[in-house]
Amino acid sequence: MQAPLIPTEIRVDHSRRRLEIKWSDGTRGYCTFEDLRWNCPCAVCQGEMGQPGLLSQVSDLAPEQTELENIWQVGYYAIGLAWKDGHNTGIYPFQLLRRLCRTE
Repeated sequence: MQAPLIPTEIRVDHSRRRLEIKWSDGTRGYCTFEDLRWNCPCAVCQGEMGQPGLLSQVSDLAPEQTELENIWQVGYYAIGLAWKDGHNTGIYPFQLLRRLCRTE
């Protein structure tokens, strides 16, 4: 059985507005802050119980919505992100990060 891909290093690059990630298979990539916010998996952003989420109701994000303020590990499966606008309920599983990650 193959071990799951997990980040072995995550670095916040504020000047380039992205997370730089090294994966357990040696791959390096990055996720832009904007891509991360548009893909926030929380119920507020994506909707729940048949109701549309916040992100389905807007076509642009305000600058403070894509300015990352904090990052933390959630168990052994995800990271949490906090944004300058106060939003902090998105838990990003490593599988989602890998899908969003652009390779270098």
